[in-house]
Amino acid sequence: MPSLRHAFLLNAVRELGRSVPDIARTRASWDACLERIREACTTTLGMEYDTLARFDARSVVSLFTHPEQARILARLVDERARLCEAHGRYADALADSVYAGQLLMCSRARFGLPRDARAADVLEREAGTPSPLPPLEE
Repeated sequence: MPSLRHAFLLNAVRELGRSVPDIARTRASWDACLERIREACTTTLGMEYDTLARFDARSVVSLFTHPEQARILARLVDERARLCEAHGRYADALADSVYAGQLLMCSRARFGLPRDARAADVLEREAGTPSPLPPLEE
């Protein structure tokens, strides 16, 4: 049974890796990009993004059985923060960035530093690093 869970999680991380470039490409369109983020959350975690984002980070992380799940959601929240920043919604971008950090902090508190660090390695290897933000215009 643990190997089945591991295979499911690895598949979720790989699916996120396939979704992230599409999300980045559609950042110019608010609706299209937000829809991609929602689809990626449903595909990878089996839960709706908007529902998860309504709750505090500790409650959301308590739903997960592995730190990879918390990291996947944190990555999607970070992508939404990048979308908000690209569209000049700086308060929303800041709120999403803080929420992503809270998810990671709660993941470390719940699963422990070694497991969370391994989850970070898996996510970086399979999904890649986030694309850099373009410089701010003056």
